Amino acid sequence: MAEGGLRERQKEKRKQAIMVAAAHLFQAQGFNAASMEDIAAAAELSVGTVYNYFKSKAEIGLAIYQADRDLVHEATSRVIANPPADPVDAICRMMETDFETEIGYLDRAVWSSLFGASFTDQSSLSNAFVSDELMRVDQFRKLLHVLAQKGTVDAQADIDAAAEMLGALNLWYFMRWLAGLRAGEGSASSGILDTEAKATLRRHVTQLMRGLRV
Repeated sequence: MAEGGLRERQKEKRKQAIMVAAAHLFQAQGFNAASMEDIAAAAELSVGTVYNYFKSKAEIGLAIYQADRDLVHEATSRVIANPPADPVDAICRMMETDFETEIGYLDRAVWSSLFGASFTDQSSLSNAFVSDELMRVDQFRKLLHVLAQKGTVDAQADIDAAAEMLGALNLWYFMRWLAGLRAGEGSASSGILDTEAKATLRRHVTQLMRGLRV
């Protein structure tokens, strides 16, 4: 049993090493320029070993998307379980939690590279991006239902539509963040929400929530 557990830990360690190496190369070279051979060298593994874990760069990208999605889902689920009483506070807390929850080896440049690949020839990455956004809409839907049960959101409101709008707003902040990197605004490590952006987010959410309050 102990030997099997050690093997699993070693396998997970190698998998993580590959994902970290790939992320760094996607940041430095871009998704298309980075090769599986480059990734293997950066991870200090043989090319054959890398292919044992991932059949392509797209699979590595999918693993990165999944790791981020799982982390964000877990963090935002904690907000849903115990949200602030005020709906605006709850929605802002949800988005801030999403944007501030990140895997250590991911930054704006890595996401920009993966996002660009998602809308070129990597349909699997595009599907992963859509799946990520649908997960966020579903989390907003769950939060709004909790708030409706608590009596701070109108139970007769169109919660599905509201969740979709909040998902679109969430995506807008993410896209603005990526566009800012290409425009030379901030560094690759800059976060999505600075103090000014948080104030703007609260204004946006306040406006959207006016139609949902009791």
